[in-house]
Amino acid sequence: MNGFSAETLAFLETLRGNNNRDWFEGHRETYVRVIRDASRSFAESLSAALEAKTGDSHRYKVYRVNRDVRFSKDKSPYNAHVHMAFWPDNSGPTEAVWMLGLEPGKLTFGAGIMAFSASQLDAWRKRVAGADGAALSDCLSVLVKQGARLSEPELKRVPAPFEKGHSRADLLRRKSMTVWRDTDDVEICFGSDGPQRCLPELLTFVPITEWLRDI
Repeated sequence: MNGFSAETLAFLETLRGNNNRDWFEGHRETYVRVIRDASRSFAESLSAALEAKTGDSHRYKVYRVNRDVRFSKDKSPYNAHVHMAFWPDNSGPTEAVWMLGLEPGKLTFGAGIMAFSASQLDAWRKRVAGADGAALSDCLSVLVKQGARLSEPELKRVPAPFEKGHSRADLLRRKSMTVWRDTDDVEICFGSDGPQRCLPELLTFVPITEWLRDI
């Protein structure tokens, strides 16, 4: 298996316009080859690359093509993208992860925690409000200047007991912390060398994942 290719994107593009069970079942063999098996091959190689670079063995998850439509107005049954996540074997399920998304015209790299647990949220706020919060804020500013984007804060107001005009109000209003970078240079993930070419993009987020793992 050689990982992703132009066929991967062509399948996803066509799926966007034919998002129904009949079309999908008629093209299942292609899906297995250019999406399912290609994703597994890519994720296995990138997990190994992360281990070689960080010294920690990594697990991965490739998210299902089937959409959960129970609470969605959009009843399209399939995801026309590939999403996957990676995390060290010695970390828990709610700790920081690396993320990668592929769709026609866009390749996305990300890292962080999608939703803090109650204990993480308490630790996050205390640490953000302290001296370590300044270091995190500076690191995020550098990443944004380099083209990264942050998720939006979930809260409209700074939570008590922190003051409304706190210098790190944006961080205190968060109940998660993720940072992302998008590129239209999707071909860097193609072929057997794709995972190695993508590795440096994920490693730019190391300061964030390390900071988050301390909470």
